[in-house]
Amino acid sequence: MPRHLDHWTLLGCGALGGVLAGLLAEAGNQVSLLRTNDAEVRLPLQLSWWDLQGHEHHFEPDFLQTKDAANIRLLLVTTKAYQVQSALEPLIGQLPSATPILLLHNGMGTESWVRRAFPDNPLLLMVTSNGALRLGSEAFRHTGAGETWIGPANAAARAWQPLAELLARALPHAGWSEAIHHKQWEKLVINAVINPLTALSGERNGSLLQRQDEVEALCEELLPLLQRHGLSGDLTFWRDKVLQVARLTADNYSSMQQDLACGRPSEIDFITGFVLREAQEAKLHLPLHQQLYQAIKAKETP
Repeated sequence: MPRHLDHWTLLGCGALGGVLAGLLAEAGNQVSLLRTNDAEVRLPLQLSWWDLQGHEHHFEPDFLQTKDAANIRLLLVTTKAYQVQSALEPLIGQLPSATPILLLHNGMGTESWVRRAFPDNPLLLMVTSNGALRLGSEAFRHTGAGETWIGPANAAARAWQPLAELLARALPHAGWSEAIHHKQWEKLVINAVINPLTALSGERNGSLLQRQDEVEALCEELLPLLQRHGLSGDLTFWRDKVLQVARLTADNYSSMQQDLACGRPSEIDFITGFVLREAQEAKLHLPLHQQLYQAIKAKETP
């Protein structure tokens, strides 16, 4: 069994990263935050987070920099998808080849670069539906329980299946999936519908319960692509899956809505953009998703 299963290093501490850091620390794990750029950090780090019952917690994670890479035993990357490459590049040749890398972000499309940059490292993919909100630079709130799945992206990662059990002690749910790419695609469909629609309207996720025709049309357009990637399920299955998430997170704003509202770049290129690239390769046309992509890109441009 792999060692060092209780020492997590997180690269990226946004809403979800902050909540995960808090949950892991509360469960007795040693937690470090890694910064690979030159941004200033006020030490000691003192983070606050609120759990699902509204209880406030405080903890002080260790702070690591690129020069400390040799000491990293588990690396959980929770940056935005478009930040993955720039955040990991300083670690090339520095991170021990035995250290597993877990990628957790919305969308798809970063895996191939990480495979090339860290060919010998165990690479795991992680998907979660937990809700999180960033209240400030050092304050976070867990806003919703959800499922978490991890699975192998290369052969070396299969030895790290015990990580799922460890995560299950800290999170509301965690499990191992050999079909992790299917889990990614399921999350991608949900994100490709909910995120751009709510980002453009500026409304909460629950608003889509009054826009079920649009949700259904977007799901229907994706069906040939999903079938090509081995995902079963008819139109009713996918429409209901998206609406279920919209219902469960009705009071939440999507991450894309929050990004655009705060003037930050969105992950549209790794959500709808990824879908469109896959469709182009399959010679499929997705005009509704293309319109959403262009509308978000236009809104991102000052």
